[in-house]
Amino acid sequence: GISGTQIIDFIQTALSKRTEIETDLIERLMRRPIESMAGFILSTSVAFYLAERDVNPKISTFVDAVYYISTCMSVGYADIFAVTQTGKSIATLVMAVGPALAAKSLDLPQTTSSESNSKEILERLDAILVELRKN
Repeated sequence: GISGTQIIDFIQTALSKRTEIETDLIERLMRRPIESMAGFILSTSVAFYLAERDVNPKISTFVDAVYYISTCMSVGYADIFAVTQTGKSIATLVMAVGPALAAKSLDLPQTTSSESNSKEILERLDAILVELRKN
């Protein structure tokens, strides 16, 4: 087995690399949002199918799993429920992350860079500060 100390060490190591991992992940997701969403749906559907196929009577085909996962990303249509602990964990992940991925994949492409937007915001804030100091 794994000791509690090993788990804590693993979590601490992962958290110390968190910003590096987050930055890389966000950059990849923003670069190709539709592909990221499709990959997320397919990979979580495979995992959900493998976790539920022999236990859940509502999951008899891979398409059933895709249907469940895709609905978890939006309205959560309630004719299929996760039965196993693994299935519930996968569903939780999809319900937490899925809507953000779906929303990002439907966003229009950005016409200006984030650096340009930041520069404009700073200029506006500086102008506001100048006006406030006049009063």
